[in-house]
Amino acid sequence: MDSELLLEVYKKQAKMIYFYLKKTGCSHEDAEDIVQESYVKYMAYRSGVPADKALSYIFVIAMNECKKLFKKRGKEPSLSIDDDRFLNNFANEQDTEASVISREMKQEITITLDRIQEIYKQLLLFKYNYELSYKEISILLGLKEETVRTYLFRARKEFQKKWRELHG
Repeated sequence: MDSELLLEVYKKQAKMIYFYLKKTGCSHEDAEDIVQESYVKYMAYRSGVPADKALSYIFVIAMNECKKLFKKRGKEPSLSIDDDRFLNNFANEQDTEASVISREMKQEITITLDRIQEIYKQLLLFKYNYELSYKEISILLGLKEETVRTYLFRARKEFQKKWRELHG
């Protein structure tokens, strides 16, 4: 991958990775550092990474760096669901959620998301908070588009199940 293409990928995707890190509880400075460190590590090991997997490789590095940071500081990652976009999009997706999700339930949404698998949590945030397409999510995570569709279906079902358990 040449430097111009890498710079283009960086400009487009670094913000998205940064905002995802912020959502998981990283400070502004930590998120910026992790994004930069992820790209530096990619540059160091890019010869072993296929060009079509570069973004997912960088994303995985960023997630691992975030987890290491939290472990080092002895704190748990937490989601911040402050975007109206997440609430509006998720509420419009399924009739079950539309009847129960409202602005004052942000904390309960976060609790529910914390109870589901990490990959499902990521997928729901990418789809409903960042409004990414299945194709964009598949590129970011290095998964097949059909796998993303399947996992998102399962994620919605698991979210519904955990939501019902919390409010049952």
